[in-house]
Amino acid sequence: MTEICLENCRFQAIDLRVPELPVTGLLDKDVILPCWFTPSEGFSPKNLSVFWKLPNQQQDYGFVLGEDLQENQPPQYKDRIGLFHEELSKGNMSLLLQRVQLIDEGIYICFVNVQNSSYASVSLQVGASFTKPTLHLEPSEALKPGDQVTVTCHTYDGYPEADILWQNGEGKNMTENVTTSQVANEKGLFHVQSSLSVILETSDTYTCLVFNPVLQEETHASLTVTGQHLSFPPVVLWVTVGLSICLLCLLVALACVCRKHLKQTCEEEQEDAAMQPLKVSSAGEGKSASLAFPVQSLSLSCGTVYYINNYLPCKCS
Repeated sequence: MTEICLENCRFQAIDLRVPELPVTGLLDKDVILPCWFTPSEGFSPKNLSVFWKLPNQQQDYGFVLGEDLQENQPPQYKDRIGLFHEELSKGNMSLLLQRVQLIDEGIYICFVNVQNSSYASVSLQVGASFTKPTLHLEPSEALKPGDQVTVTCHTYDGYPEADILWQNGEGKNMTENVTTSQVANEKGLFHVQSSLSVILETSDTYTCLVFNPVLQEETHASLTVTGQHLSFPPVVLWVTVGLSICLLCLLVALACVCRKHLKQTCEEEQEDAAMQPLKVSSAGEGKSASLAFPVQSLSLSCGTVYYINNYLPCKCS
């Protein structure tokens, strides 16, 4: 707690108490800025003067000698601030701030005067929750292990700027090849875009964590890429098909050439067999003469013709 007394205090300072840590207000919600003291016996709000010094405002809002100064409300705070009148007699000087806005952030000073004066400051910080992140993978088609891909994380409408952290499937932080940008819109709320470049594994999970430092709030989203989602590269597929077709054509052509060559060889062997020489024996001289005649054109007048294994032996009488 903080206790401060003005330099010109002539009496014992009021034990004015406020939070030492900043008060956190959620955007568009109500918040209370605490300020109180323990009144002495016989204390009456009619003897009390309370003023709240508002951030970046020339006017103060207060309660003077039992009267609430509503007309002193600055336009920015019109109908959004007030005291707890039923609690003033108990020493509760807290300020109620409704429908918190980003411009409400700052230092508020509580002045209290009961015979003597004291003041203390209260810090207000405003926070707005970020949306649940969305993740996108680029490229997202025709992927295979070893490809370089970019995982992009988007989250919106948060305040103040977020802390972004990337993790892999094992929960280890990924700090390299990360690019993050945070841009405020017309309302002052931030759109966060963070990109992570990685070499694609067969199976891995990438998680984007968004942390709001004021609200102490964390939200996250994960993207898992498994082997089932990895497409076989079309180029390799077509090359494989083309090579298979070429190989098949080559085998067919080789078979045709072999068949033709085999047929030609058989025909040549048949022709050679048909041209084998004939042995002619003469009974009178006891000698044989070799004659070569095609089987188809052979005609002898010397006796009987015998066909044995494509040979035409002829014996003349």
